[in-house]
Amino acid sequence: MITLEEIKAYARIDTDEDDMLLRSCITAAVEYLKHATGKDYPETDGEENRIEYALEKIYLQLLVAYWYEKRTPAGGVGEDFSYMTKSLMLQLQNK
Repeated sequence: MITLEEIKAYARIDTDEDDMLLRSCITAAVEYLKHATGKDYPETDGEENRIEYALEKIYLQLLVAYWYEKRTPAGGVGEDFSYMTKSLMLQLQNK
């Protein structure tokens, strides 16, 4: 659904040294999105056209970038991040 390159561009990460960590965060974020929405996200529609998940990609970029930048124990989530991601998740759940 989202590539390492897209995440690195979004988060402005120029090095390759944390690629393994970023890949792990991407996998976890996609799984989180699937479980939180209860939806599958196929790569193509019934006519084999590639599906673009614009809102989902923004959510994943925000989540992965946050996890990458704020590698701290759970519980210290900033209010802006929390409100923004809750709003996005609500939209994705009702999409």
